[in-house]
Amino acid sequence: MPAWTFIRHGQSLANAQGWFAGQRDAPLTTLGRQQAEIAAEQVAGIDFDRALCSDLSRAHDTALVVLGGRDVPLQVTPLLRERSCGSWEGRPIAELEGEGVMPEFAGWTTRPGAGESLRQVALRVCELFAELPSRDSTLVVSHGALMRAVIGCIDERPTDTIGQWRPKNCEIVRRDVSADRWRELADALG
Repeated sequence: MPAWTFIRHGQSLANAQGWFAGQRDAPLTTLGRQQAEIAAEQVAGIDFDRALCSDLSRAHDTALVVLGGRDVPLQVTPLLRERSCGSWEGRPIAELEGEGVMPEFAGWTTRPGAGESLRQVALRVCELFAELPSRDSTLVVSHGALMRAVIGCIDERPTDTIGQWRPKNCEIVRRDVSADRWRELADALG
């Protein structure tokens, strides 16, 4: 069964300053680069046939550090971008918490500021993975909400609990997932 290794990007400027980046670009901080270097050490013994990452710099730069010159093809795609946070992008998280709207962020079908729901993110990503040629081992460097949605589907978590998990910067999650399973998930979400 193909092994999939998911890594959330290192700390970004948005993470450090406490605002929603969503699909806005927010570069890695110095700490974020250090986290990526630690993640690279943690996956050093894992062979990857391919690597995929978001085209946003925080994920792309993390992927480059994690791969560290390995001879592994890296596919950069906007389909692995963070969840769109719509009108919330660029806004301070504390401000949104004060407005009492944060439950919309954790819900499976609710959308932050007319952005994407977690369900929509899972569908986008599962469809992408279902179309990829089957390989033995894949590295995916992406974003927190994307990991939350996709790992929640793989693990068959109740949808009302998927939004509760918050992967840490450079957290590594491994799962074995067949190409047929990605298609099943995409079909179920569609």
